[in-house]
Amino acid sequence: MKKLILILTVFISSCTKENVIPEGTTNSEDAAVVGSSSFFEDNFTNKTVVVAGGTIEDGAVVWINDKKILLLNDALEATGLFHSDNKIYVTGWTYGGKGSVWTMDLDGSNQTVMELEGKFSEGQRIMVHNGDIYAGGFFDNGSCYWKNGSKIDLTKNADSMSWGLAMDSNDNLFNVGYYMSQHHSLIPAFWKNGKRNNLKRPQHGDGEAKYIKIIGNKKIIGGTTSAPHNFLGYITKPTYWINGNRKTGQIGSIDEGWQNCDVFAMFVDVEENVYLAGFSQDMEGEYPTYWKNGQKHLISNGDVTGVIRSVKVIEGDVIAAGTLSYFPGTPCLWVGDDKLYIYDENAVGEVWDMLIINS
Repeated sequence: MKKLILILTVFISSCTKENVIPEGTTNSEDAAVVGSSSFFEDNFTNKTVVVAGGTIEDGAVVWINDKKILLLNDALEATGLFHSDNKIYVTGWTYGGKGSVWTMDLDGSNQTVMELEGKFSEGQRIMVHNGDIYAGGFFDNGSCYWKNGSKIDLTKNADSMSWGLAMDSNDNLFNVGYYMSQHHSLIPAFWKNGKRNNLKRPQHGDGEAKYIKIIGNKKIIGGTTSAPHNFLGYITKPTYWINGNRKTGQIGSIDEGWQNCDVFAMFVDVEENVYLAGFSQDMEGEYPTYWKNGQKHLISNGDVTGVIRSVKVIEGDVIAAGTLSYFPGTPCLWVGDDKLYIYDENAVGEVWDMLIINS
């Protein structure tokens, strides 16, 4: 398999900013698009694309189509997004400081900020329910969630994190994450109204639950599990649970060099196909990858390195937000398998979440 590591400082200098042609492409149709509003007009008719992340230069930011919005209070990362009643809600954090929730209008104006209670708090995902703002995350003494900024503990005095959260039709609150047991095993878990329940994992293995989607009576939870391996130590695979039943995807042949993965996003479509996304890894690097019902798909056939942090499916097209290169990288957006939008070819940072809002 051909592998091309894209470093965005290496571009053909004769290209225009709107049509930068990375090495290895043959014509302008294959080109990456940089910083052009026409990309969104052409590919997202009557839609607004919101992406949350951060750059080394700017700190925490939100991109609304091609417009960059800096978040208040010198925050470092914006990690979670939610849309309700013509408002965008964002959660994130400042390194060594506190988690926050920002609200703004759909064009990024009228921004406000609310701090999250707790030392070294970090908000990871956010939702609004009946006018109340919920954020899932953790602080210096364990996992927690916040309701309107006030902290509610989940698992204390242990290495524990909560990530995604959702409310069912009976107003039961679900948080998903993990906790450490006996100082060595990570146990994937969910909390229902604060009561913890374990999820299945491989024998002698670990797991992390990260995202949850509730459809009727189905609780679909996405994350990863790791199992022992004689040569590699542990192998991490994409995993999702449906009402507690575990399904594990594949990373590829170990004989061909595939050795690991991580999952940073989940999307469930109207047919209840489960998409997980993140990266898969071999000896040379990490490659943006998504799994549909456990089946692996490499973005651009594995010709680029990077990671997917958020994934959606619209009219059959997989929309993925993430970075070229990995940790940190260059924030970008993929539409299908052949369209690449780069927010700023000189930016170095991270992407964590994405919304696609119907206008």
